[in-house]
Amino acid sequence: MLLGVFTTIYIINLALQVFIPYIVRETIIFGVTVPEQNVKHPTLRNMKKHYAQIVGIFGIVFLIVMIVGFSFIQSTFIQGNLLLGCFFAMLAVSMALYWMNHHKVLKLKKQEQWGLHIKQVRSVDLTARSRDEMLPWPFYVAPLGVTIFLIIFTLLHYEQIPDKIAVHWGPRGEADSWRNKSYFTALSLPLIMLMMQCMMWGVVDSIKRSAIKLAVNRKEESLEDQLKSRKYMSWSIMLISYTLTILFTVLQLSNIYPSIAEGNKLLPLFIFYLVIILGSLLAYAWKKRQLRVKFEENSDSKVMDLDDDRFWKGGLIYMNKQDPSVFVEKHFGIGWTMNLANPRGYIVIGLPLLIMLLICIFAL
Repeated sequence: MLLGVFTTIYIINLALQVFIPYIVRETIIFGVTVPEQNVKHPTLRNMKKHYAQIVGIFGIVFLIVMIVGFSFIQSTFIQGNLLLGCFFAMLAVSMALYWMNHHKVLKLKKQEQWGLHIKQVRSVDLTARSRDEMLPWPFYVAPLGVTIFLIIFTLLHYEQIPDKIAVHWGPRGEADSWRNKSYFTALSLPLIMLMMQCMMWGVVDSIKRSAIKLAVNRKEESLEDQLKSRKYMSWSIMLISYTLTILFTVLQLSNIYPSIAEGNKLLPLFIFYLVIILGSLLAYAWKKRQLRVKFEENSDSKVMDLDDDRFWKGGLIYMNKQDPSVFVEKHFGIGWTMNLANPRGYIVIGLPLLIMLLICIFAL
């Protein structure tokens, strides 16, 4: 069962890594802004093709090593390390190739002076918010109510909680770590859940407030892409929030009613959680691919989108004090990343993470 679940996770992540260059915006190639006049450059096409081939080949090799090695190894500890080692090795190959291609694109862009004599324009639609289809805030407040109720329920049933409280569960759905009973330990799980719910609510709210940036020569298509992407992202985060709430609620109740967690009763719940997480990620990636703005070959437009490469460190880390957006779409990858130059992001992400870390240190 463990091998099957992990293999599924591995294959899905491998597929995403292979196809990332064909999912992100066509004018963003390995984290570098490229004028639409040059997106069909044969060198860039070959880079993306070779990246996909090499990551795919190495990924399949690591997958074979993972499956074969798992079959011969008897130690559960070594099996777990093998699975994680192959997974991170695949990601390391992907990142190394990205880094090499990132610098190659930068060098090519500089050598051929792409965009040097083209007017750069930032196109933003201030009226587009009226068409925004992101889920409203009540959808993200509902899980908070469940958590508050769970905290009160735990306090009311504190006396029937066993002296040892489960604080960690293994991949087979069985508890494998316990702590002595105390009020803080008993409430640690719902408190962590509360912080995660607040963080997801804050992320969605920040994305909703972020600027809707358009492709200057493809305004209608890019507006459709932006609006739908934000909509699907809000749905994905909502599904994750609700599924997380169900999972953590059952885990918390299993501490009050231990019979809930007997044997492998919790395993289907863990699998359900993984299905929702991976399914929402795949669905978002598929929609992004469908909505991706297509550019014509040999375009001779006299304007291009604003080149903001100077605000992206390595094409992955975004730092722009002039941009009020807390979250922006990634230059390479699926989803959104934080603007590290905006202090509000540290409240939305950093504060909940800090509180969760403190809870883990003192309770888990």
